[in-house]
Amino acid sequence: MNPDAARYRAVVIGASLGGAEALQVLLGGLRTDLPVPVVIAQHLGPGVSHLHTMLGRASRHPVVWAQDGQVLSAGHVYLCPGRTQVSLEPDGTLTVHPKPGKSSMRQVDGLFVSAANSLGGQVLALVLTGLGSDGTAGALAVKQAGGTVIVQDESTATAFGMPSAVIAAGAADLVLPLGELPDLLDRVVGSGRPVPTPAVRASEAVFAAGGRLGRLMNEVDWGATALGPVDRWPVVLRDTLAMVLTNPVPMDLMWGPDLLQLYNDAYSAVIGERHPGALGRSVFQVWPDAAATFGPALRQVLDTGTAVRLVDQAFVVNRSDRLEEVFATVAYSPVRDGGRVAGVLATLVETTDQVRNARRLDTLHRLAATSRQAGDTTSDLEVCQWLMRALEANSQDVPFALVYLVEGRGARAHLAASTGLSEDSPALERIVTSDRPSVWPLHACVREAAPQVVDDLTSRFPDLVSGTWPEPPHTALVLPVTPVLDGVPAALLVLGVNSHAPLDSGYRQFFDLVAERVGATLLAARIHREQQRQVTALGELDRAKTTFFANISHEFRTPLTLLLLPLEEQLTTLPPEHLDTARVAHRNALRLLRLVNTLLAFSELEEGRGAPSMEDVDDLAALTEELAEVFRPAVERAGLRLVVDCPPLGRPVRLDTGMWQAVVLNLLSNALKHTFTGSITVVLRAQRSHVELAVTDTGTGIDAAEVPHLFTRFHRVEDAKARSREGSGIGLALVRLLVSRHHGSIRVRSVPDSGSTFTVWVPFVQPRRGHEPAVRVQPDATARLRQAFSEEAESWLAAGVSTVDDQVRPPDAARPHERTSVLVVDDNTDMRDYLRRLLQEHYDVHTASDGDQALDQLAGHRVDLIVSDVVLPHLDGLRLIERVRGDPALRAIPIILLTSLGTTPQTLQGLTSGAHDYLVKPFAAEELIARVEAQLALRRVRNAVAERPAT
Repeated sequence: MNPDAARYRAVVIGASLGGAEALQVLLGGLRTDLPVPVVIAQHLGPGVSHLHTMLGRASRHPVVWAQDGQVLSAGHVYLCPGRTQVSLEPDGTLTVHPKPGKSSMRQVDGLFVSAANSLGGQVLALVLTGLGSDGTAGALAVKQAGGTVIVQDESTATAFGMPSAVIAAGAADLVLPLGELPDLLDRVVGSGRPVPTPAVRASEAVFAAGGRLGRLMNEVDWGATALGPVDRWPVVLRDTLAMVLTNPVPMDLMWGPDLLQLYNDAYSAVIGERHPGALGRSVFQVWPDAAATFGPALRQVLDTGTAVRLVDQAFVVNRSDRLEEVFATVAYSPVRDGGRVAGVLATLVETTDQVRNARRLDTLHRLAATSRQAGDTTSDLEVCQWLMRALEANSQDVPFALVYLVEGRGARAHLAASTGLSEDSPALERIVTSDRPSVWPLHACVREAAPQVVDDLTSRFPDLVSGTWPEPPHTALVLPVTPVLDGVPAALLVLGVNSHAPLDSGYRQFFDLVAERVGATLLAARIHREQQRQVTALGELDRAKTTFFANISHEFRTPLTLLLLPLEEQLTTLPPEHLDTARVAHRNALRLLRLVNTLLAFSELEEGRGAPSMEDVDDLAALTEELAEVFRPAVERAGLRLVVDCPPLGRPVRLDTGMWQAVVLNLLSNALKHTFTGSITVVLRAQRSHVELAVTDTGTGIDAAEVPHLFTRFHRVEDAKARSREGSGIGLALVRLLVSRHHGSIRVRSVPDSGSTFTVWVPFVQPRRGHEPAVRVQPDATARLRQAFSEEAESWLAAGVSTVDDQVRPPDAARPHERTSVLVVDDNTDMRDYLRRLLQEHYDVHTASDGDQALDQLAGHRVDLIVSDVVLPHLDGLRLIERVRGDPALRAIPIILLTSLGTTPQTLQGLTSGAHDYLVKPFAAEELIARVEAQLALRRVRNAVAERPAT
């Protein structure tokens, strides 16, 4: 520290009896290097003294005897020799006058007076223990010169004569115990802080830990204000202010009838430019514009003594040289002095971010809700208008907004909608093209696909009127709106910035989210409109398909009737040798009729037509058991057990018997088709309000991923093990529709390789329909349906038998002119038998019901040609060709494929897979025989060429 700049330029100390010990304590207790010299006058007796040695051991500062003319050095301790008079001169030197034969009395007065005369008020004098009154006159001189006098107190002094005399003369500024004197020197001299007088101590107790505001308040001359000196402040004021200054929460202590403000660092940051002018002034003078808001609350606290809370109060403060809208929740609490309310403590929790975020989040929610509403719009223009209405509700954060739709790969943009600007505003540019300048940097935004900041709105649009503040926005953002296709955004969004809010990262993020939501809404609306168009088209296609199925099914019934009736007549009149052919025709006509009826019923049910013909069935158990018995011959022939557990229900069930018949027969048919070992069980039980039908099998089961799709029309489980691949794919879908028409439900539980259980619940009582038709299913139709299911099941079992019309002879027994051999592969028994009868007149015919059996036949027999269906269980026709072509011994065998799928892509697939010919069902017998003969002839030619010797 520069001594010339210090409060004190020297410390002078006077002591007598007990002084040596007191000086050791004083100098030994110093913790800082004093920036001034210390001169000590200690009464010493005659003879040699070792005081400098004793003090030198205790002190951190050098201790020397004072010498005449010696220049004082900061941080050094100078001892006045005994029987001398030492004076401190204005030039910073010492004058030592020996006083032979005289005592050291009045040595302290002389030193103190010379210091006061030379240094004036820049002297600190300490009076320690000692007898007599030496030092009193000197202390008075120091005090009169403006210096400071500190006195050791009586309780710690060996002799209290000198200290008490100084005190009695009124020269003491402060009386302290000896133990506190070292800290005092460290504080006052070492650190330059004021002497802790009562007034200083009072100020320090209040302001010491108050941070920046505490230091500022400590420098204020409170005696010149309405509050008066700090040491005269009421205790409650000092204690409350000390708490306020050390609190990290913004607090404002308003004291007295005028509510003079005393606040902390956190509060000064809230009020901005009003600090420090607000310190010590009335709150009504500092906030005249907001007095109407908080004035009544403050008066209520003063008048009633009850606290008041104001939530999210708005203030306008100057921050960073600009006006800013600030929000805070303020609690006004009474501060009592005795029995009266002497002041009000305002505790602020700034909620600016929360209020802004809540406001902005609400806007984003409105935009999200608009996204849902915009799904019903018919154009992007309508969507943009919806979006602007959502932004209109938050004029604080979005004073104005414009959305431009971009066209022609960015060459043109037109204003789709806006909010917050008048129709004649110069900022509303309707059409923007790339060949002329725009009032907004739209071209740059399109070119760079990046936001553009426009911070000169006041010069661009001098008369702009927008937002909630008198001062219009001075900044705006132009943002590209996704999706960006080929580098061109779908739209451009212009958003005005609140003139009383900083464009910080949170504000930018909010604008980015608004742009994202606008883009997402536009995209979602476009997708929704396209989906609606597709749904409409698919609905029309579905209705057309359903209508087609219904019409074609009706058209099929007449020719089918004309097929069935004559066939049924001839079955009773034909001779036995022709009955087999007639039975095949009759059986397949029944099958075709069942398929037609299924399609017709399904289309009617899907369209909501075909209401059930309800009747009270007294014995549903007997009907169900009768339907199950239809499958018993086929089940037992398959080596399975059929368990029927249908005890009487004890009450009638109201349902459509024809529909119930279709449900039971379809479920049993499905069970037999996929069960190869074990049993099929049919259980009927009465529940509380429903009848429960369960059909359980021990078949192949269903993979869990397929279960949700089982009742979807035309869904087929790929590669499922089954007795036949034939079927319409709507059997289970029809079952679900039939059950739902009875207000029932169906469930499936299945474990792969263990089996499945289909459970149907139908209520005993059905809701009555007005004018319900009492239409009964004709007995002959019921009989035909049951016969069709039964004969189809029988055909599956016959499909598993491989045959040859002649006995198979081993190769070594083959005749030299053995006939050509043909292998027929088809899973339909009737088709397989028909092809065998058709070809056996000319060839040896082997048959197989699937690809695996065909490979077994090829391994055990010589085969010259294969005729195979494409759709087969297990190994289908295309994979059979792949296996044959991969075997060197079989690859030369010609293959003719038969299929019901006659489209060009399917024909090409068959031929490219390795088939030599492709024949579409139905076909003429002569055509099949001709194609077989042609392929055999070609094979003979190929064999002859292969056997011809090379030349």
